[in-house]
Amino acid sequence: MIARRHVFHIGGYDPILPDTQLERFRRSLSSFEKTWSVSAKASGVLDATNVSASWRAETSGPNWQTETTYEMLRWDDLILQDHSRGMLSRLGAAFVTLGDWLVTGTLFRFFYASWKYAGFFLFSYLWIAGFAASGAAVGYGLTWLLGMSGAAAWIAGGVVAAAVFTALLHHYGWRKPINHVFDDWIFSRQYVHGQRPKMTARVDEFARVIVARAQKADVDEIVIVGHCLGAALVMEAVARALALDPDLPQHGPTICVMTVSATIPKFALHPAGKSVRAATRLVADTPAIRWTEYHARDDVISFYRFDPVTLKRRSRDRDEGRPNIRRVQMHAMMGMEQFKRYRFSFMRIHYQMVMGNQCRAPYDYCMVVCGPLPFDEITAGEGGLKRFGADGALLDMPLAKITSSQSQAGASVNAA
Repeated sequence: MIARRHVFHIGGYDPILPDTQLERFRRSLSSFEKTWSVSAKASGVLDATNVSASWRAETSGPNWQTETTYEMLRWDDLILQDHSRGMLSRLGAAFVTLGDWLVTGTLFRFFYASWKYAGFFLFSYLWIAGFAASGAAVGYGLTWLLGMSGAAAWIAGGVVAAAVFTALLHHYGWRKPINHVFDDWIFSRQYVHGQRPKMTARVDEFARVIVARAQKADVDEIVIVGHCLGAALVMEAVARALALDPDLPQHGPTICVMTVSATIPKFALHPAGKSVRAATRLVADTPAIRWTEYHARDDVISFYRFDPVTLKRRSRDRDEGRPNIRRVQMHAMMGMEQFKRYRFSFMRIHYQMVMGNQCRAPYDYCMVVCGPLPFDEITAGEGGLKRFGADGALLDMPLAKITSSQSQAGASVNAA
C-alpha cells in the first residue's frame, strides 16, 4: 500500500495557472469522493515558482490513508508569451507550419496514425478558409449589387473581403479557439526544429526537479504524468533526468510514468523529431521505470491505438511492452448521460483523462495519483474495480487473483 506519493504533472499547451489547476484538482477530488466513497481534501498552494507549484492532498478509506504531494511543472508563462503575438504574425507562422508539415510528409503520417488527429490539425486552417470564402463572397456580392466592374470592382471587393476576414478572425479567433490551436502548432514546429531555447531550458529544469525529488527518497512512489503535448515533454524530461543521474530509479521511490491523451507522435512522426524519438526510446528501454499509456477512442486530440515508441498502429492493448497500453471508454468513466452531453465538446472529453470520474471504471485519474494501490496494480487490468468495496475500503486480494483478473480484463477489452 502506498502511504506517501509524489506526483509531477506536465500539462499540454494550455496556460493554466497554479490557482486554476488547484481548483480543478479539488473539483476532481470531490468527484473522487462521491464515486469511490472515500475522503479527500487538498491544501492550498504550498510553493510556486516559474518552474513548479505544489500542494498536498490527503485521501483515505476505512482501512487506508495516502498522502500525495502534487507538483505541476509549469510552462504557462511561455505559452502566454506566444499568445501575445499579433494576428499577421500568427497567420504567417501558422502557414509556414502547414507548409512544413506538408513538405516533410508529417501531415500524411498523421492521417496514417490517426485521421481524427489529422482533422484536429486542419481544424483552424478550415476556419480560416471559411473566413476567406465568406469575405470573398461578401466582397463579390457587394460589387455585383453596386454594378461595379473592372479594376474598381477588384479593389473594392478586395478591401471588403479583407475587412470581413479580419472581423471574423477577431471575433472568433479566441472563441473557437483558432488562435490557440495555431499557437500550439507554431510552437510544435519551432520546438521540433530546436528553435525554442527557453522551452529547452525549462525541460532541463524539470529534469533537475525530478532528480532532486528522487534523490530525497522520502516517498514510496513518484508518478510523472504527461497530458497531451506534455507527454512528449515528460519523455524529454525523464531522459534528461536519467542523463543527470543514471541511477535515478535506484534511490528508493518507484519511478512511474503515465501518459494520457498523449501526442508524442506529433513530434516523433516529424523527420526533425530525433530528440523526442530518442527520449521515448530511452524511457521505454529503462525497465526500472514503469510506463503506462492510456488511449480513449472518443478523445480526438490524441493518437488512439498508436504506439508512441514503434510509431505503428496497434489493434490490441499491451501488457508486456514498453509502454503498457490501455484503452479506456469515456462513457464508462463519465456515465452515459454526461458523456452524451459532452460528446462533441472535444476539449472537455480531452481533459476527462486528468479529472475525477463520475463512475467507477478501470481508469480513474484521482485513483492513480491519490489512491493507495501501487502504480503497477492500479494501472493494470481492471484497475481498482475489484479492489475497493462499496464503502471505499481496500479489499484484500491475493496476487494470483489480481493477475487472473487483469488477464481476463485484457482479453475482454481485446475482444471488444
